[in-house]
Order: sequence, then structure tokens, then C-alpha cells
Amino acid sequence: MNTLKKTIVGVLTLLAAARADAAIRDAGAYLRAQVVQRTLSNGIEVLMLDRGAAPTLALVISFRVGSADESYDTIGMAHMLEHILFKGTVTIGTKDYRKEKRLLDEIEAVGSTIDRLRLTSPNNAQLPSLTRRLKELEKAHSAYVVHSPYNRIYSKNGGVGFNAFTSRDQTAYIIELPSSKLALWADLESQRLREPVMREFYLERNAVIEERLMRYESSGTGLLIEKFIATAYAAHPYRHPIIGWRSNIEFLQLDRMREFFTRHYVPARMSIAIVGKQNPAETLAVLERSFGRLPKRPEPMPAAIREPAQNGERRFEVFFDANPSLVMGWHKPTLPAKADFACEVIASLLSDGRSSRLYRRLVLERKIASSVSAWNGFPGSRYDNLFVVMAAPQGSHTLPEIEAAVLDEIARLAGDLRDDELERILNRIETKAILGLDSNMGIASLISHYQTIMKDWRFATSYLDDMRRITRADVVDAINTYLVAKNRTVGYLLRTRDQKK
Repeated sequence: MNTLKKTIVGVLTLLAAARADAAIRDAGAYLRAQVVQRTLSNGIEVLMLDRGAAPTLALVISFRVGSADESYDTIGMAHMLEHILFKGTVTIGTKDYRKEKRLLDEIEAVGSTIDRLRLTSPNNAQLPSLTRRLKELEKAHSAYVVHSPYNRIYSKNGGVGFNAFTSRDQTAYIIELPSSKLALWADLESQRLREPVMREFYLERNAVIEERLMRYESSGTGLLIEKFIATAYAAHPYRHPIIGWRSNIEFLQLDRMREFFTRHYVPARMSIAIVGKQNPAETLAVLERSFGRLPKRPEPMPAAIREPAQNGERRFEVFFDANPSLVMGWHKPTLPAKADFACEVIASLLSDGRSSRLYRRLVLERKIASSVSAWNGFPGSRYDNLFVVMAAPQGSHTLPEIEAAVLDEIARLAGDLRDDELERILNRIETKAILGLDSNMGIASLISHYQTIMKDWRFATSYLDDMRRITRADVVDAINTYLVAKNRTVGYLLRTRDQKK
């Protein structure tokens, strides 16, 4: 999710939480007063908020590790590891681990040999027989596997929304449960972090390859965005797809995954957010007994590489059997830079609603675009990121025509933005927030996100105040400083039949 969407969700939940208590007038003050932050003995940060009458809890475990933490030979590893950690432990997900372990060891030995030969000797005569042997072993192993073990346990105990996600910045595991099941959750989740069994690795690797085929290689938009990010970023690991490149996925190694897990899934990069009916002191005691058993390990260094300044426009074309589309992006700072807040405002001015500048001019008045959108904070938030515009032409109108119209509207915004227009858009952001949902999971996700990305959940409490400080001069300065030609990447998705021979 991009920064703008995260922000809207965050503000929605903040004000919804405040609205739940009629005496609360300031959502930021409410959270600052009600969120209890503690640190476990091994360094895990815990955020707790006791709220609501219903005895339920929203629980989020987050690690500050994503695809931005991968090297060239581990691209796709964070996403793959998320999949594998659903497979269980020595006691969960298995019918007889002692017998299963022998098969797992042989599967890994055969699978790693196949990978090595495919890379170094692709015509090796042993490959067909080894491949058959791997399939035989996987079939035998399946007799010991309990599929979807955590779903089964949580479903029986009233759990809903059990899921996980990997982004470029973080990996998170989420669920909602009755408050009485806190100890069960803590035991299950801490156990799979203490002693995960990375079973069905090669089968899951093939499943991820199929996922990539569906989401990227069979989607014109997917290909366009993947190429756009890889073009906009020349050096920084943001340039790699979260799911990995096809050639990377095919050779992800199980031993390297164990190393990646040990290196990055450390208490110093971990936080737990729990929102709902609870006694924080009792909650903390449960967490210390379970998650406190995770060994303290040194925190890995963050990515040292920084994206060099872009000193010239970059352009590319992607051909696919799909309707044409345009994507444009400009490099800019991330939070807490003032320019990031200014770019949030710019995105709202350009494309938030039917009265926004781009939608009104391109879709309603000139009728040259069928859709247009702008957003800030792509493809991640831990490091400097992009301001992005996407649009699709209508009828016989062309991508160059759309591109020129978008650039013209951005220039017009810098030249004729009025204070009253800025005030209306800020009010619109606030109004949308007031109409938000009252959700334990929304609040838990919000404070977890900022604790993970910014290392301080309190950024969530001051967002509207920071936004209100943005002036017309700040907006104009952001446009003139960052949304300029030399800082721009432009991509066209064109129909295959239009490709020049």
C-alpha cells in the first residue's frame, strides 16, 4: 500500500478511535495517552491499547525486513520466507516429525543438487533421474504433512483475518482473536519463530513462480509497473520486485533462506501491536513468557546504498496485448521530510475525487483519458521514494497527448494554486477521516506500520498536524524542486500489434 493510502487508513482509524469516546477531542492526544509501549527483555517492542467493550483483540507482528533488505542472490527471499513460515514447526503441521525429518533432509540434498547442476551443467545426464527422485520424495513426504495448520487451529478458536504480507519495507503477520485466546496465539506465533520447519520448500517455490506468472507476466499493468520501478531505480534495492525475478525464484536456496531468517528475523527488528479488550500488564506478562524466549541477536545493517541523483529523464516502452497506459514518476524524499507531506497534498489536489484537477480536466472536460490517478510514496517508505501518476487514454487519444496534459496540469498547479483550494483539500482529507471505520485492526496496523517504518509509532499521532502546516509555498516548492523533467521516469504500455518491426 502506498503512503497516501496508509495515511488515509491511519487517519481514519485515529479519528474513529477518538470518536468511540465522546470525551475525546484530539485523536493524536488520545493515542499518546492510551497506547502503552514496553520492551521485552530481548528487545522486542510491544504496543498495547485497551479499548472497546467486546472481548476481542487485533494482533500484528511486524518485522522491519522486506525486499529492500535482499542481495542480488536472495531477491524474492523475504516474500518466499513469509510463505514458508506458514508451514509449521516440529510439532505443528506434521503427523510424525521424526520420520518426516529424514525425508526433509533427503529432499534438500536432492533439490540443492538439482539446482547446482542446472546452473553449472544444464545438460548433465543425472538431472532427469534426480528430478524423478525429488518428485518421489515429495510424494512420500506429503503423507506426513498437515496442510494449513495455523488456519485450522485459529478457525477452531474464533480467529478471523489470519494473513500476512511482505512489502519492500516490512513483513507482517496479522489476526483477530477473542481476548481469551491471547496465550494460545503467543505460544503458536513464538514457536514458529523459535523453531520453524521449512517444509515443502521446492513445492512452494514452484507455487511462487506460478504466482509471478499470474500477477506480472500475464498482466500488462504488472509488467508496466515492474519495468517502471526497475527503470526509475538504478541502484537501490527498491528496483527489484517483491516476488523476485523469475530467474531468482527458480534458484532460491533453502540454506540461504535459513540464513536470511536468522539474520533478519531478530527481536531488534520486531514489534508486536495488540489493540482491543485487555489488561496491558497481563498481556505483557504473556508476551514475555512466550516471545521473550526468542534469542537476542545483533541487528543487521540497513541497506547502505543510496539511489544516486537522476540527472536526465528516463523513458521506456512495454508491449502487451492490453489497452495502452501511461506511468510517470519523480524521485522525492520520504518521511519525515516536509516535501513528503507536500506531495501527499499534491496527489490529493490532482486526483482525489471527481473535482480533482486531473480528473476534471482530462476525464470530464477534455475527455482524453478514461482514468487517471496520482499517489505519493511508491514503492516503499523506509527510503526515499517516488511521486507517481498513471493514466489511460480514451478512444483514439494517445499516450503522448495524455502525458502532455498531465505535465500541463502539474505546471498549472504550481502557478495558480490558491490558499482556499489548499484549505478545501486539507478539509477533504480530514472529512474522509471522520467518515472512517472504527476498527481495532486499523489502529493496530497503523501504529505497527509507523513503529516498523519510522521506529516510532508516535508519527501516527501527529500526521494531521504536520499536514496542516503545509502551505501553498511548500506545494509550489515541491513541484519546482522534484516534479521536474530531469528527475522524471516515463513508461508507456502499448498494444503488441502496434510494436514496430
